[in-house]
Amino acid sequence: MESPSLPARTPSPVVQPRIPSSVFEGLFVRGLEPNSQLARALEAEGYDPRCPEVDYPVQVWKRCVALARDLVCGELGDADAYRLLGRKLTMGFAETLVGRVAAVALPMIGAARVVERLPRYLAMMGRPDLEVQLVSVGERARRVSIMDVHNRPELIAGALEVALERAHAQPLITVEDRSHQGFRLLVRW
Repeated sequence: MESPSLPARTPSPVVQPRIPSSVFEGLFVRGLEPNSQLARALEAEGYDPRCPEVDYPVQVWKRCVALARDLVCGELGDADAYRLLGRKLTMGFAETLVGRVAAVALPMIGAARVVERLPRYLAMMGRPDLEVQLVSVGERARRVSIMDVHNRPELIAGALEVALERAHAQPLITVEDRSHQGFRLLVRW
């Protein structure tokens, strides 16, 4: 029997993440420097680099990343293609106005703090919804579990590699586990 003093809870609708235009700019304008074929294809998927919106639904992001995987990295296998796109994402994002703020500190804070700040960096990229768990595996390694149904683990691994390289580390990141709810990376430097 329900208590009359407690209101019945109705499930709240799942709010889909929105990805800031600076993330799109980082990958598709600065990181990949799109040719006309890619630019037209991105526009058809909902992102026009010449007239960006403030942010985009995560579904537009996913379609555009998959498109870039096929058009730019078609000769690579999925793991290598998404890792390369992740690298291009961080390199390009670091050239955006928002990305410069985070990138300037990387060489000064060191690899361990870069990994520890991963939730903050993901939030800057429009994903404050992500649950990130870090487990220390010695002084120079962390297991990073991320509950993310929208990105491939290799995309995040490639992006994190560049951030760690900018922190003067030589990272080795492997995908240890993946499921329909997320993935786990082993990050070593």
